[in-house]
Amino acid sequence: MTNRLFTSFICSGALLLTACGGGSDSQTSFNGKEKLDYNKPETTETISEAVVNLSTESDNILFFIGMLTQGIYNSVNSADFSCETGTVKLNSNKSVTLDHCKNFKASSQGSQFPGTVSGTIQSTDNSTSSLQKNDLNLSEINIELAENSIVFNGKITHIATSPANNLISESYETDHSTLKFIEKYGDRNHYLYTLYNYQLLSNYYKSTGRIEDFAKGKMNGESNGQVFSVNFASNFNFTSADDLYNFKPHSANVEITDLYNQKNTISIRQTTDAKALINTYADGKLVQTLVQEWDELL
Repeated sequence: MTNRLFTSFICSGALLLTACGGGSDSQTSFNGKEKLDYNKPETTETISEAVVNLSTESDNILFFIGMLTQGIYNSVNSADFSCETGTVKLNSNKSVTLDHCKNFKASSQGSQFPGTVSGTIQSTDNSTSSLQKNDLNLSEINIELAENSIVFNGKITHIATSPANNLISESYETDHSTLKFIEKYGDRNHYLYTLYNYQLLSNYYKSTGRIEDFAKGKMNGESNGQVFSVNFASNFNFTSADDLYNFKPHSANVEITDLYNQKNTISIRQTTDAKALINTYADGKLVQTLVQEWDELL
């Protein structure tokens, strides 16, 4: 899944709205659908791109959906929001419902978001004296852009703390959510992901500017009718915020395990010349070694 164009649009819209700055008992039904074959190179690409995208804040599609919808919510509740066409409604419980809201803008900022958004957003501040916590509940969020569309359902929890003078920690979590992504042109690829017990923890060290990202979770996925189910865990280190957003890690480690056959694995590390080294094992046997630029995995 190619997210660079999609997330650049999302972030531009979120900036306008001042927002840019497990569970194995629940299974997606894959009955009768073909499982991805770890012997095939395209399987490595499909799974690796989906997992790496969720492993840092850099071009993380879940992160940007959260920023966009939180920005919409804040602007509507501040009476600083309008749709070019379509409607937006502030409900009695302070949730926000959009119906084909096209090219919206915050009137105080002027620029328009280049797309259409529908769905319901509820945001709840559960902060305490020691942490900032926000629960974002998203129902049938449908984002239509010129080249891509996305449907998201689920809850995203954002927590920010400062456990030490030198450290700021932020986490983004979802216990269970679904994400459908469609490329409208070219091959018209369709992707469907269900996330369980997902967490992205980002530590920022103020004295050095270093950023360390940890992610973990379970993903059931479907790519153009073929399915996979994996557990994943990752750790990325970046020497600066610029390196994070340009996706140039100082070090990296991603481990992916197939839940249909735990001898099917994908391991991603950094080479000495700062590229991604990807090793894929099918039934315990090394079947592919691939070296790529890191941004090719986003």
